Amino acid sequence: MPRSKPFKTLSAGFLATVLLLGSPGIAASLPSTATLQEWIGEMKTSPKGPFIRIRWFCKDGTVMPPKAYACKDHGGGIQHGEWNERTKEMRAGGYEIGNVLAALDAKPFVGSNPNEKLLKQILLERFLIGWDNGWIFRGARTYRGALQSEGEEAGARRIVMGMAADPQWRTPERYMLLRETVRLLPLQSDEQTASYVRRLALEIAAKDSGFNNLRAKIHNAPDANDAQSVRDYAKKKGKKALSGDYEELAASIDRLYQSDGGAAALEALAPKIANPQLGQQLRAGAAKLRGNETPEQELATASHMLAVLRDGEGQITDPAVTVEALQTSLALENEVYAVGNSLMKKLPEMSRRERIAILQASAEALYGAGFLSKRQLKAAQDSIERMTQGGDPNLGLYRDELRYLARVPEWSDRLMAFNFGETVEAWAAIEPEAHLYSQDRMRGSPLLVYGAVIDSLSLDGNQLAGIRHELFGKSVGSGLRALNPGLAQGALRMGSKAAEKDIDAGGIYVLPETTADLPPVSGILTRGEGNSLSHVQLLARNLGIPNVVVGEEHLAVVNEHAGDSVVLAVSPGGIVHLDDWGPKWEQYFTSDEDGGVASTEGLVISPDLEKLDLTVDRLVTLSSLRATDSGKLSGPKGANLGELKHTFGDAVPNGFVIPFGIFRELLNKPLEAGGPSVWDWMKERYDAIAAEKDSKKKKEMVANFLSRLRNWILEVDPGAEFRNSLKNQLRESFGPNGTYGVFVRSDTNVEDLPGFTGAGLNLTVANVVGYDNILKAIHRVWASPFDERAYGWRQSHMDKPEYVFPAVVIQLAYAGDKSGVMVTTDIENGVPGWVSVAISEGVGGAVEGQAAEAVRIDTVHRRLRLLAQATAPERTVLNPRGGVEHVPASGSSRVLQSSEAIQLIDLAKKVRNLDSLRDENGKVLPADMEFSFKNGQLALLQIRPFVESESALTNPYLTELDSQARGGDNLRVSLDGVPPTSE
Repeated sequence: MPRSKPFKTLSAGFLATVLLLGSPGIAASLPSTATLQEWIGEMKTSPKGPFIRIRWFCKDGTVMPPKAYACKDHGGGIQHGEWNERTKEMRAGGYEIGNVLAALDAKPFVGSNPNEKLLKQILLERFLIGWDNGWIFRGARTYRGALQSEGEEAGARRIVMGMAADPQWRTPERYMLLRETVRLLPLQSDEQTASYVRRLALEIAAKDSGFNNLRAKIHNAPDANDAQSVRDYAKKKGKKALSGDYEELAASIDRLYQSDGGAAALEALAPKIANPQLGQQLRAGAAKLRGNETPEQELATASHMLAVLRDGEGQITDPAVTVEALQTSLALENEVYAVGNSLMKKLPEMSRRERIAILQASAEALYGAGFLSKRQLKAAQDSIERMTQGGDPNLGLYRDELRYLARVPEWSDRLMAFNFGETVEAWAAIEPEAHLYSQDRMRGSPLLVYGAVIDSLSLDGNQLAGIRHELFGKSVGSGLRALNPGLAQGALRMGSKAAEKDIDAGGIYVLPETTADLPPVSGILTRGEGNSLSHVQLLARNLGIPNVVVGEEHLAVVNEHAGDSVVLAVSPGGIVHLDDWGPKWEQYFTSDEDGGVASTEGLVISPDLEKLDLTVDRLVTLSSLRATDSGKLSGPKGANLGELKHTFGDAVPNGFVIPFGIFRELLNKPLEAGGPSVWDWMKERYDAIAAEKDSKKKKEMVANFLSRLRNWILEVDPGAEFRNSLKNQLRESFGPNGTYGVFVRSDTNVEDLPGFTGAGLNLTVANVVGYDNILKAIHRVWASPFDERAYGWRQSHMDKPEYVFPAVVIQLAYAGDKSGVMVTTDIENGVPGWVSVAISEGVGGAVEGQAAEAVRIDTVHRRLRLLAQATAPERTVLNPRGGVEHVPASGSSRVLQSSEAIQLIDLAKKVRNLDSLRDENGKVLPADMEFSFKNGQLALLQIRPFVESESALTNPYLTELDSQARGGDNLRVSLDGVPPTSE
C-alpha cells in the first residue's frame, strides 16, 4: 500500500513516548516506539504475521497441537494461530493487536461496564486490515489454519448480536460506536462502499505511479464518471499486469453509484419491524426512493430515511432486526454519498436556495449516520430556518448563519474524536497510518458533500462582504475559524501532544488540540479548539497570539509548508491569512534581540510596587479580603474570592490565603550556608541574564537559574511558627485533619494586571488531603511561577522580573458534578446582552482545554445557542483519599441544564455591580468566572477581569484587513440567485 505524506512532527521519538505514556491502558514498560514500529513492520512481511504456530484452543483452557478432533475431550474448541511472543508482549502492554474474532464472544463488550477500549482497538485494527492490504495479517491470510473466514464472521456476528441485545448499547451516546462496529466487523462484503473504492485506487497507485492524478480525483472529488475514466486510463496508459485491478475498481465505482441498495434494504427490513408505524415509514421511504425524479429528491429522501432509522432504533427489540437496521442505515449512507457527489458537478449552477437545501439534507444524513447528535441537528436546522424564513436575508444574517453552519464538520470531527481519538493517538505511535482512520471515515460520509457546499456558500458570503480568507495565496470560504486575533511570524511546525522542551517559542504550531500546559509560542493552529474559554486560550487571546481552528480539508495544504517560515494574521473581525514569509511582511515586524522577528506591538507587565505590602505575615481568611487587596496582600484569586464571599456568602467554598509577605520573608534566607540571601542572588542572576546577548547561553542560564531556585523553594523550611499557624487555620477553617480536601492555588502579583491575565500559568494542586500533603503542595505552588513554562510566557514582558511574589489560596475542595467558565461578554460576535460559557462534566471543567460544551446565552431573552457539544472522553472527579481521577464521560449531548443556565444569567447580572470589575475610569469590565454545579446548585470558584490584547485589536495590518470588508450587512442576498464563480 502507498503511504500518505506524513506530518512533520516535533521530536518524533519523544512525542511517540508522550503518546504512549499518556494513552489509556498503554504500559510504560514496553520497548521504545521505534522498536514497536519495527515489530509491526516485521509482522507485515512475515508469512505468519502475529502468530508463531497453529494450535487448538479448547473450551476448558487447554491448548493442543493441530490434529483432528484435538479438543474432543475438552469440551470442544477452535483452531487458529497462536500469538508470538512479541504480540503477547504488546497485548500485555495495552496494544490489543492480532485479534482473532473467532475466539471472542460478546461477554467483554456488554453489561454495565463494557470493554470499549478493547472494542475500539479491534475496530481500528479492522480498518488497518482493509486499508493496508491485511496489515500485520498480510502473510497470515495464507498461513493455513491461522484464520478461517467462517470463524471470523461467526465471531463478529456473536459480538454484534450481543451488543444489539444489550440496552446499554441502545443509547444516543453509543450510536456511532455501535454502528461503526457493524460497519467494520466482517458481517458482509464491503465492495459497495466509498472506502473500498478509495482503497482500491490507493493500491493501484502504489503499483502504477501514473495513476496518481486519477487516484487524487477519486479521493477528493468523486463522481460516477470515475468508472469510465478508470477504464479509459487502463486502455490508454495502464499496465497490462494490472488490467484486472483497473476493472475491479471501475466495477466497484459502478456498484456504488448505480445501486438501488437503499430502497431494496428498506423493503427487506420493513416486514421485520414489529412497530407498525415505523414499518410503514420504511415502506413509504423505499417507494419514494424508487420514485424520485431528481438527484436532489433522492438525496433528501435517503437522508431523511437515515434519520428515521436512527430515531426508530429504540422501537426495535429483536437484536437480529437491530443489526439489519444498522446495515440498512449503512446502505442508505452509501446512497447519500453517491448521489451527493453526483450533485457536486452541478454545484456551480445551483442557486443559494438549492445549495442550502443540500446542506439541510446532508445535516440530516449526518445525524442518521451518527456524526451529529439530535441537539446538533436541531441547532443546524434552526440556523437554516433563521437564514431562509421571511424571504431573502440581509448579508449580515446570511454570513452569521453560514459561519454557524460551518461548525457542523467540527462537531462531527469532535464526535469522532470522542469515540476514537484516544485509540487512534495511541496506535499512531506504532502505526502512523492509524491516523488515516478518521480521515477515511469522514471523507466517505455525507461530510464530503456538506463541506463542499458550506465552503461554496461561505466563500460567497465573504465575497459579497469584500472579505477574503487566504491560505497560501488561495481564497477559502470555510475551514478556517478565528479564535484569537493577532499577527505572528515563525516556522510552521506540525505537532502532536506538545511537551515544553520540544516547543520553539518562535514557532507557529499546528496541534490536534490546544493543550493546558502549552509553552509560549508565536501562533496556534488547532484541529480542535478544546474550548475558547480554557486558560491557555484566554492567555493567548490576552497576549495577542493568533489562534485559528483549521478544518480537516486544509491540513494537507498546511502540511506541505511544514518547516517553512510563515505569517499568521487573524483580524479582530475574524479574517484569516496564512502566508509564506516574504519582503512584503517586513514593514509589519521588527527584529528582536535573539535575531528573530516579532510583531511591532509589545506588552510590558508592571506590578504596582507601591501598593505591594510585604509586611503582612499572617494567614488571612477569604472573608477578610476584598478586591482592593489584589496586588497588596494576595493576587487577584484570593482578593476576588474574598469579594465574592462578601457578596455571595456560602456560594463560595470556604478558605484562606498565605499572603505575599510570607514568601518574601523566605527569600531573606541564605541560598546556602554562608552564602547570599536568595533575594540578592535572584537579583544578580536576573541582571546577568538580561545582559547576556548570546541566545543559546541565555537559555542555559535561565534553565539553571530556575532549576536551582525551584529546588531551593521546595526544600526550604518556613519555620515552626508558620507550620503551627497553618495547622491551626486548617482546623479552624475545615475541621479535623484528614477529613477534608483542599485546592492549593498559586496567586501571584503579576496576574490580571492591565493588559495581562496570566490565566493558568501557575500551579493548582487539586484535592489535597492531610496536613503533611498540604504543606508539600504549598511549597510546590510557591515554586511554580519559576518553572520554564510560566517564565517563558511571562518574563519576556516584565521590566522588573525579580518582583514576582506568589501568595497561596487554600480553598475547600468542591466536588461538583459539572464545572466551567463564564465570560460576561460575547467573545464570539461581540453582541451586547450575551455571555459566553464553556462547561464540562466533573471538576476543573473547561479550564484545562477540554473539548467542553460551549454556548452563548442571551441574558435578556434567556435564550441559549449551542457552539460546541462536550466531547472530552473523560471527566475528572475527586478521590476521597486525595487527588483526582479520570473516569469516562457520559457523552451526553447536554451538560448545562436550563435551570443552571438561569442561575448563570442571574450571576452575570449581579457581578456587573462589583467594584473589582471596574477600571480606573469606572467603566464596567467583563468578568472571567470559574463556577461549578452540584445537584443543580451553583458554586463560585474564581473571578477575574476578562482581558484582551490591545495590540491585536489595534495592529495596523489587522485593522486594515477588517477595513477592506465592504460591510453592507443590510444588503439583501437573493436566495434564488446563483453565487458568482469564485476568483
